[in-house]
Amino acid sequence: VAKWSVFDGVNCVLNSQDFGIFELRLVSVMSENNTEEGILLYLHNYSFYSQKVLLALNEKKLTFKTKFVNIANGEQYQQWYLEVNPRGEVPAIKDGNKTIPDSMKIINHLEENYSDENHPRLVPTDQGAAVIEKHNHLHVIIHDLPADVITIGSFYHTDVVGWQKLPFIYPVRRHMKSITEKGPEKVKATAEKSSEAIKQVLLKKAEELETMVKTLRTRESFLQALERVDEVLSEVEEQLKGNKDNPEDWLVCNKFTLADVSLTTLLERLNVLGLEGRFWTGGKRPHLQNYFDRVRRREAYKKSTPSAMFHVKSLIKGITYMSL
Repeated sequence: VAKWSVFDGVNCVLNSQDFGIFELRLVSVMSENNTEEGILLYLHNYSFYSQKVLLALNEKKLTFKTKFVNIANGEQYQQWYLEVNPRGEVPAIKDGNKTIPDSMKIINHLEENYSDENHPRLVPTDQGAAVIEKHNHLHVIIHDLPADVITIGSFYHTDVVGWQKLPFIYPVRRHMKSITEKGPEKVKATAEKSSEAIKQVLLKKAEELETMVKTLRTRESFLQALERVDEVLSEVEEQLKGNKDNPEDWLVCNKFTLADVSLTTLLERLNVLGLEGRFWTGGKRPHLQNYFDRVRRREAYKKSTPSAMFHVKSLIKGITYMSL
């Protein structure tokens, strides 16, 4: 793991030159290509829901191209991308003549259309009704956790979290808070320049963002979100504990499932936010700790998750300075 001293140096450079924030201009984990052939994934590498879709694609051993959408500078609200997803959100995919937004819809599409001997099915349909029911329950309760509130909220209420790791070093946190605060007005302004259909979608989103900003500023709301995570992870820990006689099992069976995709993405995000100490390390949830250690050795995880060296190279090669 990279030491803070390396990035303290970066921070000093930023401060000495009086730049307000910086933005990571990332290259994709996969090669970027604009081709319309096959699956094209629109993503930002540090978007929680982009990471979830990326992991599902890699677990299914699918070939795909990626298009980086720089949400740090508002590229998701440019007209070309609003034609892909009128809500201006990543991820989205193009698959042939279909355009599909929303991570859950994308994953369902992949599961329905790309499950065969070469592309593993992630819903355990061959494991019996009880396993399928348990899988669906855990997948939904994990997926429904408010990832945006947990992520951005941790930047407002820093005393609640531990050491926040890459990519969420201080200038990134400050920038993300800033664009979150300015989000509603940015979306309203974009709406006024858009077609009537897109305008109505964006105005509704602006209202949602205004509500979210109020929630993020409220400490009690953030703590309630963490309590909900606690409840879900307690249920996950009990499920993993019940698997102790089958140490090769994942969350619900011996196959890596959509529930595992959701859990892995959640644990990775909590870890980089500095919340692992609150939820599983130090003996709090030993089965969850063991699970996370195991999952980080999976090839799909390694392909989907930016490594420490990826972060360093991105900082060195791709720092763009902006003024607030």
